[in-house]
Amino acid sequence: MSQNTTREVLLKMRERYGRRGREARSRLLDELCELCGYGRKHAIKLLGGKLPVAGEKGRRGGPRRRYGEAERAVLKAIWLAAEQPCGKRLKAALALWLPHYETEWGVLDGALRARVLAPSAATIDRLLAPCRMALGSRGRCGTRPGTLLRKQIPVRTEHWDVAGPGWIEADTVAHCGESMAGDFVWSLTMTDVHTQWTETRAVWNKGQHGVQTRIAEVEKALPFAILGFDSDNGGEFLNWHLADYFLGRSAPVAFTRSRPYRKNDNARVEQKNWTHVRQLVGYDRLAEPVQAELLNDLYAQEWGQFRNFFCPAMKHLRTEIEGSRKKRIYDVPQTPFERLKACGQADAEQLAKLEEIKATLNPFALQRSIEKKLRRILRACAGSRLKAVA
Repeated sequence: MSQNTTREVLLKMRERYGRRGREARSRLLDELCELCGYGRKHAIKLLGGKLPVAGEKGRRGGPRRRYGEAERAVLKAIWLAAEQPCGKRLKAALALWLPHYETEWGVLDGALRARVLAPSAATIDRLLAPCRMALGSRGRCGTRPGTLLRKQIPVRTEHWDVAGPGWIEADTVAHCGESMAGDFVWSLTMTDVHTQWTETRAVWNKGQHGVQTRIAEVEKALPFAILGFDSDNGGEFLNWHLADYFLGRSAPVAFTRSRPYRKNDNARVEQKNWTHVRQLVGYDRLAEPVQAELLNDLYAQEWGQFRNFFCPAMKHLRTEIEGSRKKRIYDVPQTPFERLKACGQADAEQLAKLEEIKATLNPFALQRSIEKKLRRILRACAGSRLKAVA
């Protein structure tokens, strides 16, 4: 029988099935199994209405949906503005972002607001699954070994005993496009191990003096003193400019380096290279000096405020091994500013200034300003491409 004929037969039999007694229903089942080749249990579910007939709209199995398009729309707007965090980080950010969302798009109904805050991190991931986008590709590595100070700058052979802010991991990212040849912009990323406070700066050509100048700018902007500085083996870090800067003080900074070709030695800053640099700028070649200045201004102003005040991060605590399985344990997602307040070692005056700054900020307004500055950088990028073609 064709599918249409089978559907018509089933619908007719279903009408008769509900009005018949036990023996009559049994005969109908025998007839349906013989006509369509169904198993008896499957035929009972079809005639009893527990399964939809082909072409018939039936309710999906399982509990009814608690969240719909209204909740998804709010979550999507915040998720996109917050740079597409995972469900766990977005769950932690919702209470921080919702007041600003209501300022932008109007106050939510009380019931809708409660439903937006209610779903678990896994449910948020399922709700946003249709909205997720593929991001970028792998770029090129720009680290070149420094020829100096291999003996003067020791390898960090064990984890720092970090109980407060001030222990910094640093790395650079190349904005070279498909070729490392010629001049282009680099991003310098510095991350505090304890609070995850991250500052990023742009430098032209990764020169030793230029990198040291940007590091000095970052140190002035940090709300805590630098106690330790750990980098890879790149020549932009292992040089006399930076060695004198950190080791020539009355209270020297602990200046160490990671093992060659071991990225996990600086795992925290390597992760920030993705979230704070690649997700923002991508993999295009930035080959104009003006782009370094524009990008540096974006990093120092809106981007740093956006990331440190409004984007929760998770810290890896430990890895539990059960047989052949490894389970990574993370702490509760918090913004770097929340971690700085909770550590109890931050300067009270600095914290008060940061609180005043945060009170004046709106993450959605910051996002608009970031996009505006990014367009200027990308227009300069397009202009450099046209020059190259000409």
